[in-house]
Amino acid sequence: MILSGLQLYAQHNTSQKQWSLESNAFFGHIIKHNDIVATTLQKGTTRIYDIRLNYRDFYSNDAAAYRYPELGIGFSVIDFSSTQLWEAPSLGNMYALYGSWNRKWLQYKHLQLFYSGDFGFVYNTDVYNQQTNPHKNFSSNPFMIYIGWQIGAAWQLSDSWFIQMDGGVRHYSNGRLGTINTGFNILGGDISLSYYFSPSGSQPARKSAPPVQKRLYYHLSAGGGIQTYLEDWLIYWYDKPEQQAFREKLYPKYFVSSDAMYRISRKYGCGLGMDVFYVPFTDSYRKWDQMNPDNPAENHSKYSSWSVGLAFNQEFYYNNIAFTTSLGYYLYRDLGIRTQFESRLYQRAGLRYYIPAWNNLFCGFAIKAHQFSKAEYFELSVGKKF
Repeated sequence: MILSGLQLYAQHNTSQKQWSLESNAFFGHIIKHNDIVATTLQKGTTRIYDIRLNYRDFYSNDAAAYRYPELGIGFSVIDFSSTQLWEAPSLGNMYALYGSWNRKWLQYKHLQLFYSGDFGFVYNTDVYNQQTNPHKNFSSNPFMIYIGWQIGAAWQLSDSWFIQMDGGVRHYSNGRLGTINTGFNILGGDISLSYYFSPSGSQPARKSAPPVQKRLYYHLSAGGGIQTYLEDWLIYWYDKPEQQAFREKLYPKYFVSSDAMYRISRKYGCGLGMDVFYVPFTDSYRKWDQMNPDNPAENHSKYSSWSVGLAFNQEFYYNNIAFTTSLGYYLYRDLGIRTQFESRLYQRAGLRYYIPAWNNLFCGFAIKAHQFSKAEYFELSVGKKF
């Protein structure tokens, strides 16, 4: 009934829209990307099953600029039943809800080459617990984020059916919502079958997207997030209070940002921005520095709740959505001994949605990280473009 309704809808809109339903099976292995994973994981065999509804717009100028990509929403089951740990039973399952982007960049007769990306949220059913799951060091929080990247080829079986194979990596992390967080990096490939409700032959001829006006524009935004502190965990194990279990505490973090950007093309804009971050609580940093015997007394520096950074920002546009990236450098940051050893670089990657009816107000979501690998926290933001 659902399929017939979608098919009827698609047949009446073949000049502008195309819908497809895709199912795939992914087979891969968890990468032993650090010593903790290597000593925890015996066998990293993993299977992932997805079902996804895809949509392609032939009317939008932004869609034409990207050569009509497929946007999708999918649900996946990450099956760890074949995964083996050295000192614990195998992991449970995880469940992900995500959005996807698929762009076919080369076509020859019935063969198409493509690249795709996924971004979404995950629920983990079997997380670290000091008493019940002490050897499952992948995450101590059930809520995680998922990022995937694939490249592959599709073969057209008929007007409505495609089969495709691809290879790539899938990353799952709790983004410091939990202190224990080695995360999962799964390398592998999948095979999938897609059904298009409107035949591929009904696609309209490609058009050239008109250029947009090149101009300066500005953002002003504010937001925040929550994170756990590794220092709390280190303090607990240093004191070794056997009579009580460690309980992770979540700390808030806030920011205000502004930037000046230049719109270079319909798809791209870039510019420079200033970030001001505020961490209300620094006591855990100070206490661990004082307790840690490896830190000489003369290295106990200042502890400020404020930090300031200068960032190079980018936006990649698609209709009212922008994929954002940022590479920043701390001009000022004093958080104890770690300030002397950590890189001053920080990174952001996320999504921003501009609300047309609200005069360029936007809401956004991003991951802030250090050293291109260590997540600091998830941040939510609101702001305005001028």
